[in-house]
Amino acid sequence: MLLHRVTGNNLATQNQNTKVFYGDRFDVRDISNLSLFLYDRTLVIMAKNQYSALIGSHLCFFENQEELREIVSKDLLLNAENTQGKLYVHNDYFCLVPSVLFDPSSKSTYLNFSADVTADHYEVCYEGVDSNNIQVVGAVGKETISLWDNVLPDLEVAHGACVPLSYLSSQKGNFLEQELFVFAEHGHMYVIAYAGNELKLFNRFPVQSDQDFLKYTFAVTHQLAFDRLYCRITILGDLAGIQVDLENLKEYFRNIKMGEIQANQTYSPGAEQFKDTHLLEAFWTF
Repeated sequence: MLLHRVTGNNLATQNQNTKVFYGDRFDVRDISNLSLFLYDRTLVIMAKNQYSALIGSHLCFFENQEELREIVSKDLLLNAENTQGKLYVHNDYFCLVPSVLFDPSSKSTYLNFSADVTADHYEVCYEGVDSNNIQVVGAVGKETISLWDNVLPDLEVAHGACVPLSYLSSQKGNFLEQELFVFAEHGHMYVIAYAGNELKLFNRFPVQSDQDFLKYTFAVTHQLAFDRLYCRITILGDLAGIQVDLENLKEYFRNIKMGEIQANQTYSPGAEQFKDTHLLEAFWTF
């Protein structure tokens, strides 16, 4: 199996199921902590040094739980001496709760309004965003969490929805009265709607075509009474991951564009090519 390795401007090959992005002076002994992002068929592993600069990243692809288990057990970054990390899981098991109403002891109750989650099979987690005004409550399968027990015993877990929501919370102030943001990931998109600085909607949808994109976007604009000819729609991420053509979408929305993420993630020299993935975590950390 071949592995694509990117070290500065150097490209070498080792394993086809993993793309590797290393800084020019990458040393596994410099890893201070790991940020992990688990999608339906992709695992992103980001290694950071003591200054929170990204020194190396792995983009791993898998088809099932067994392949994921093998990645976790053998990956160089995961099996370094570092035992600290945080895992952000992207799935459909999440909800948002205003912090003024939030009671940690009722976290499972909040979640069960929107998802059928049982304590026997899922671990419920929560994380504050937007200056801790909103709690993102999510659930992760216990079988998935157990994969990390041996390599990262101090692992923290949060729902992946925290990442786009924290990013947009930092950008508030220049939003229109009808503002829609789309974060594209492989096979799914997060849709976040604002009216000025007020969050109106946050959801995640499966998308694999222009038709899927239009179906869900039309539904959101209709639900919120947004004018699709006036509403500003900003797409962030990689459109190839949801198999969507921006030029086709422009036939239905007058004010739609690809956006540029305002980055706060720092890099060690040579590791910046990870940005070519267009993943939000390649630019934003919180």
